[in-house]
Amino acid sequence: MGNSRLAAALLAALLLAAGPARSGDDHLWGAPAAAAEPEVRDPFFAFCVALAEGDSLGVWTGRELAARLAATGRRSKLPVESVVLMERREVPPALQPTHRDRRATRRWRVELDADLARPLPYSILGYHPGTLHVSRVLEALEWVLPGTSVRVDGPDGPELRVGAMHALRLEAGHVILDADGLVDRLLGKKLDDTWTEAFVLARVEGAADPRENGLNGVALGRARNGRPLSGAFDFRRDEVLPNGRPAARALSGLCRPVVAPYEQPDPRAWSWRP
Repeated sequence: MGNSRLAAALLAALLLAAGPARSGDDHLWGAPAAAAEPEVRDPFFAFCVALAEGDSLGVWTGRELAARLAATGRRSKLPVESVVLMERREVPPALQPTHRDRRATRRWRVELDADLARPLPYSILGYHPGTLHVSRVLEALEWVLPGTSVRVDGPDGPELRVGAMHALRLEAGHVILDADGLVDRLLGKKLDDTWTEAFVLARVEGAADPRENGLNGVALGRARNGRPLSGAFDFRRDEVLPNGRPAARALSGLCRPVVAPYEQPDPRAWSWRP
């Protein structure tokens, strides 16, 4: 597993951050931000975690979202000023897609003021390794997969308890890391260009490393040669995690068959050009 998997997690995290809420959802924001080490440091991510776990539906304008984020007193590393409109809606039952007996019940949409091309806002091995390209409109379908227990290192490995998993598959638009040529030469295959297919949000318990317990964010993507990639993000510390951690591998194995199957690469992948 290479650092490309970490890059994929960052890319998908941007999609996670593109979630809306209806203006009446004040329960998401009623309490002031914790003074010391909130569960989710970035206010944009905190908003979206509350949105997904609270199953809030509706539409927000960019101005409304910016006001909510400003009220937290914390700054986001993400380009929230580019958001024009966001929404999370129910998919009508008759139109809900199914895959492997699982059903997508929610649709997310984010509209930006233009296509984005900006340096990746997080560093990997001390570098900001490339340019993040995001299309003006993104749409994703959301599956909520039931919690389970899984062993990640064989029958004698530790058993992880996984809560309900919110798995979002990107249906329209693109989120891409275009690795810089210098970083390509320095790191080689450790950092691939990455096309994001989906991301996962879930809570995990039972991991040997306490940093893996609690809220986890994992991205699923592909390199240009079609190789599946995955990676993890630490919401509490607002940083990528070292690659190959058991919780990230477990969530990838549980969710990829539904939202980003190994045998079914996204036919749109790499049709984009910078």
